[in-house]
Amino acid sequence: MGGVSQDNQQEAFRKYFYIFGAMSSANKKFSFFERFMRLVVLVVIYTVRGFFFVWYRPKVRFTDKSVESTNLRSPSVIIANHTSMRDPIMMLAVFFHKRSIVVAKDQVEDPHFSWALKHTDCVIPCDRFNMDTEWALLARRELEKGNSVIIFPEGKCRYDGLLNEFKTGFAFLARSTGAPVVSVGIDGIYKWGHRTQIVIGDAEKIERVAGIPSSKHLAERGEYFRQKVWKLKQLALGKEAAILPATAETPQEILPGEGEK
Repeated sequence: MGGVSQDNQQEAFRKYFYIFGAMSSANKKFSFFERFMRLVVLVVIYTVRGFFFVWYRPKVRFTDKSVESTNLRSPSVIIANHTSMRDPIMMLAVFFHKRSIVVAKDQVEDPHFSWALKHTDCVIPCDRFNMDTEWALLARRELEKGNSVIIFPEGKCRYDGLLNEFKTGFAFLARSTGAPVVSVGIDGIYKWGHRTQIVIGDAEKIERVAGIPSSKHLAERGEYFRQKVWKLKQLALGKEAAILPATAETPQEILPGEGEK
């Protein structure tokens, strides 16, 4: 992330979690306009959710008895592959109860989306281009309030069918809070006549190690869950579980037009 070393990032996470982690957020007093905008956004959220269920008719499957409903038994870190810009909306529609979602800060500030994203309590902004630890503190608070946190560890969409590297923030968050990780595979197909397939795996906790977890340990956990999400995605696509190369061996995605340069 912006040239910042993993060790420095983990030290910053530790600072936020263990020094400021117990701080409660200040009570907010909203103006009439703010309350009105929140009401508008709430109406939009329910409308969009209804549209997604009618138009894309998501079919949700569960693979383990530890998770048999999208209304999770305990606050969890929910991770999924990222194939389409519709993925976050679909995840919010499916996991509709007591959840928040980590969203790229540049999208939160985009004037096309900011009017809605800044007037809802379920959005956690994260700067994906620079070291950002504030999102982790906000996510921890959401878990403490009983809300699950949805994260796309790839940080951006990938359109060629493979998965990008999983950033390790989700692993540090889960390990530090003790929240289980729920892996999700999305087929990423959003079109009329096709039911978007979503496969939800088990709830798995990341083992705790003495002291602050090393970058190597978190990277190993990141790769482990990357492979796990990959298998769930293949199930969603109805394919045999093809082998996903390790992150270091996965080729960079070539976007349209780049191959002509």
